[in-house]
Amino acid sequence: MDLISLNEFLISGLKQPWTAIYTKIIAITLLYGASVHIGNIFGLTGTAWLSTPVLWRSMDILLLTFDFITAIALWQGRGWSVWLLFNGILLLQVIPYTLLRSYFIVQPEDSQVLNSLLGTEAIFLSIFILLLWWRK
Repeated sequence: MDLISLNEFLISGLKQPWTAIYTKIIAITLLYGASVHIGNIFGLTGTAWLSTPVLWRSMDILLLTFDFITAIALWQGRGWSVWLLFNGILLLQVIPYTLLRSYFIVQPEDSQVLNSLLGTEAIFLSIFILLLWWRK
């Protein structure tokens, strides 16, 4: 399967009723994530943003941008949004939260939060793969 036929496969998968509904759910979830990052930036989450490590601030900006763009593209059913979603989660969350884990853990409960986040994303993406593969 070449890249063009894979992209066509994704576009046709996004047109399936259950997949289309699921992409809207993921888009809403991503918009919620964007609002969390906005809350972090404006210090609404209990910690002054400028007092957090530079890596955290950088990730807030990157993830806010990723969440917003990906949510809009998924809502519109763009084929490239699937690539963006999977690669973005891999590069912006899975790799940093596993390989650079110590930079994101300030308090002991942060480890559990990261584990929950990674587990939730694994479930979201697994369901998405099943829906894309499953044809009615």
